[in-house]
Amino acid sequence: MLFLSHHRTFVSELLCKVGLLLLTVLIALPDEVRGQTTNPQLTWAHARISQVLDLIRSAEQQHLPQEQQGILWAELGLAYWNATEFAKAEDAYNKSLLCFKGAPSAAPRYAATLEELASLYLSYGRVSDAESTDNEAFVVRKKLGDPAGIGVSQIHLANIALVKHQFKKAEQLGKDGMRNLQSASVSPSVGVLSGFITLTYALCSHKHCQEGFKQAQLAVLFANKNFEPESAPIGFALETLGFAEWKRGAKQDAEKDMLDGIRILRKTLAPTDPRLAGAMLQYRAYLLEADRPAEARDIQQEVSVMTRQTGIGCSNCAVSVNTLSNGWR
Repeated sequence: MLFLSHHRTFVSELLCKVGLLLLTVLIALPDEVRGQTTNPQLTWAHARISQVLDLIRSAEQQHLPQEQQGILWAELGLAYWNATEFAKAEDAYNKSLLCFKGAPSAAPRYAATLEELASLYLSYGRVSDAESTDNEAFVVRKKLGDPAGIGVSQIHLANIALVKHQFKKAEQLGKDGMRNLQSASVSPSVGVLSGFITLTYALCSHKHCQEGFKQAQLAVLFANKNFEPESAPIGFALETLGFAEWKRGAKQDAEKDMLDGIRILRKTLAPTDPRLAGAMLQYRAYLLEADRPAEARDIQQEVSVMTRQTGIGCSNCAVSVNTLSNGWR
């Protein structure tokens, strides 16, 4: 009995970490990649890096306004992130923020870039940095008074609460964020999908998984309606539905949906992306609970190879499965 207790605790701890990669995932996906179904993410990211670097050089030579230069630096940060070059992504985001600080009209972009940087931090385990950065963005959003922006910030902060095991707080922030998004005249599709995913993990993490399952169903319906077939957001939504089904005891459905989600994410994310690793670790946790240790070891070995290539250990890459937040990233 003592062994079973330790085993359940290990699986529970792993899931709390893995759930966060799905919360940050969507936020990090640019529009071109959110609907992408054929071109490999890594190829797109490297091409985009080269293109944006040329644009930045041109912008600097022409002394374009700071806000325009900031937009380009943020684009570069996103491209580096999707290429899993995290240190370069962080540097580019910080340069973008410096440009936006010098342009008062760029406050909305400044807040959005702060949130992208926070999602980057969360994807590789820098929780304190992610929290302080998200809090700064929330302050900016409140000053702007934009309900949709405030809602997005609240969902980001809900992700932070999740990784800190503050599940009731995460639930409340997620619900507040969704109310603000729904009250806005226009809301970002990625933000809404992130909200559904966030609420699923928050609810299922403190024994309200029947309600969480409904949120996961809404996530899949919303993703299918608003994103291209076989795109990353649909992969993340399926992973979330699989998680909720598993926690409700519908194991056959859960395994099918998680595997389908992983299949899509393999096509749309770089092979070394920690968000893909997070989805795989969620499936590994399912296999452990299903007493299928050999299959779980195979997944762990594959994830270990993936994370060694980026220099990020497995414990850190798992800290983020929610990732659609963000981003959806």
